[in-house]
Amino acid sequence: MQLIKYKVHKFRSIKGTDWIDIDQWACFVGVNESGKTNLLLPLWRFNPADNATKIDLLHDYPRDEFSEINGEKSERLDEPFIEVLFNISASEVETFENYYSERTIATEDDTASTENSEGEEDAKREPEKYGITNYLLIKKDYNGNFYIHLANENGEQMSPDIDSDVTNEVFKKICQHIPKFVYYSEYGNLDSDLYLPHVKDNLNRITELTDKERMKARTLKILFSHLKLDPDEIMELGSENYPNNNPAQKTPEKIKEESRKKQERYAKLDSAATKLTKEFREWWNQGNYIFSFNADGNYFRIFVSDSERPEKIELESRSKGLQWFFSFFLVFLAESEDNHKNCILLLDEPGLSLHPNAQSDLILFFNQLSNKNQLLYTTHLPFLVDHNNLDKVKAVYSENGLTQSSNDLGKADKERKAIQPVNAAIGITAAHSLLVGCDIVIVEGVSDQFYLTMIKNHLISKGEFQPKKEMVFIPVGGAKGVKPVVSIIQGTKGELPYTLLDSDQTGKQFQKSLNSGFYSKEKNKVIETDTFTGKEGSEIEDLFPIDRMVDSFDRIFRPDDDIEVEDFDSEKPIIPQLEEFAENAGITLELGWKVEISKKIKQRFDGDVPDEIEKQWIKLFETLK
Repeated sequence: MQLIKYKVHKFRSIKGTDWIDIDQWACFVGVNESGKTNLLLPLWRFNPADNATKIDLLHDYPRDEFSEINGEKSERLDEPFIEVLFNISASEVETFENYYSERTIATEDDTASTENSEGEEDAKREPEKYGITNYLLIKKDYNGNFYIHLANENGEQMSPDIDSDVTNEVFKKICQHIPKFVYYSEYGNLDSDLYLPHVKDNLNRITELTDKERMKARTLKILFSHLKLDPDEIMELGSENYPNNNPAQKTPEKIKEESRKKQERYAKLDSAATKLTKEFREWWNQGNYIFSFNADGNYFRIFVSDSERPEKIELESRSKGLQWFFSFFLVFLAESEDNHKNCILLLDEPGLSLHPNAQSDLILFFNQLSNKNQLLYTTHLPFLVDHNNLDKVKAVYSENGLTQSSNDLGKADKERKAIQPVNAAIGITAAHSLLVGCDIVIVEGVSDQFYLTMIKNHLISKGEFQPKKEMVFIPVGGAKGVKPVVSIIQGTKGELPYTLLDSDQTGKQFQKSLNSGFYSKEKNKVIETDTFTGKEGSEIEDLFPIDRMVDSFDRIFRPDDDIEVEDFDSEKPIIPQLEEFAENAGITLELGWKVEISKKIKQRFDGDVPDEIEKQWIKLFETLK
């Protein structure tokens, strides 16, 4: 089951969000106190890998409505606080087909002579009307109950909820296959000096601890359980008894016995540390770290050394970044193994203490992790925003004191505060490109960047394009933004970058302006889409098959009027045609709608491209090279 999207209702600072689209990974960006954490916690509460994690009404229910909950039987607790849409496999689809088929037969037998006045039973006898799909909509309420429905890809409910009776094998099977969610924040970082009696006490009452202490105790529990270390045994193996409080009176037999026990303790700790070192090295390859454990009476200490610093240093004295990686590694290792191997990772403000270079490495590491586990994380750090995948960035902002989230970065942020890290990331990338000698291509908008980055990666993977340098596409917010950015780049690099413009009326005007100004001596570096699409007045979208554009438009806007590819002229630019269709169908196309189309195209791109289109792509990138 793959997470496709989710929405939150009445959870902490959230009273209701729109659907939040999730790909293999997603990044939530916003200022402090915008509520980023409150978008991760509902998912964790939805199906936590850590069984000790429970819904906490006192902290999770919106505080301004808390007084309206009248006991455990309150109707308010029956309201779902989260809805999650999953994509399921073909075998699971077959399970539901069988379920509804059997349910139909049983209903026909039991109610042959009975007719419900509201037609409910008739509906149950017609499973085909639900349209068995590859999507499941699962809701959860504050009582911990799941409600499972068939749905379409937009999250629209297409069936009554599947019987939740404990004898229903289908319901139980679904619940068993819902992915587990692993949540981690800075609060779980381990100390290097542990007093074992306190460790033992915290592990015995982990559910009673406050959030921060519980997170740390959770990491401790994982450390000891994963490495098969027992605090009681470590203390017992290191204990010493002095007759009459006089060490000199200890017998040779007692000395030998205690010596062997301490050797056994050393062997256990050394074996556990060796195992941990090996596993950490396979997981994080940014340093050759060696862990060692030391037990002294009731104290347990964690030391770290590496090739550059061979001396053993307490974990707490090493960098905050290493402490974060080590603690997160333990939680990830324990809560994602075995039956949790396909869990979904939720990381709250990761890498706060990392150097910018290490934060950039962390993005690469996240990409690596997301190959096997979907990953969602929050940040306000520009170095943790992947400018090449802005379609995966979600803006989080506060509106009248309530948390909101949007897949559309431009629409979400009128004051430009929430997405400041995104703007900074683009600026940093541009500056970095200037310093390290990347080839820069100026494009009008974010959608152009999405499309061209996708095309570049496709051509490189097929061996059709082999750039000498990394090629970076810098969006400048429309044709009007080209001049100031070009002037900066020209002043820094001493040469003009390629600029790709749409061939619509605005693009033509700015092409003429640039050719008579900055580019008067290098007009070949101002290129337009008409050159490659073979259409007059084309835009970047015309570099893609028209059926993909129409399909993506249909999936996003779901018009009441049927929309067919045959209704569009493939010889003309597609954007004006879609705008005309939207106007006739009464669909309002808000600012940023073309970015949403580009996201959908990128999400569904499978590498299958008509030869004619691929030749256009090759021609374009040969020009840019």
